[in-house]
Amino acid sequence: MAGKKVAAAPGFPEALAKLLKERKLKVPAGLTSAPPEAYAHQPAAYVQQLAKLSDEALAAQAARVAGYAAKQAARAKDAWDRSPLIVEMKRRKLKVPPRPAKVVGAAFSLKTPLREWTDEQLVEVAKEWARRGSTPSTGAKKS
Repeated sequence: MAGKKVAAAPGFPEALAKLLKERKLKVPAGLTSAPPEAYAHQPAAYVQQLAKLSDEALAAQAARVAGYAAKQAARAKDAWDRSPLIVEMKRRKLKVPPRPAKVVGAAFSLKTPLREWTDEQLVEVAKEWARRGSTPSTGAKKS
């Protein structure tokens, strides 16, 4: 079947949006663009289980999925702003790189206290952290 394109089956977010519309419920902004982590990588077939929920519970579930990306962005902002690394850069009035879009772990050695790091060291580590948080995750490769 090389060369033929098969239409992709609707994913979980699309199936959930369809169910909401069928029940005449509002489809929350961001639902159809929610990342797979927002719905635990559930297949579209799982929506059949959600169909058993009341309208109120279904709407709440959809709102959680739709709000996932915004919640993660807020967590990334908070982690960045509270980081001792970024606080030290701001204290020194250094240019802080753009904040990462997603939460990522950042580990750096504190054998030497941050106040003793050079400006260049601080900037280099902050740029690396920002780069890692701005790179889209690829997830596990499928065979």
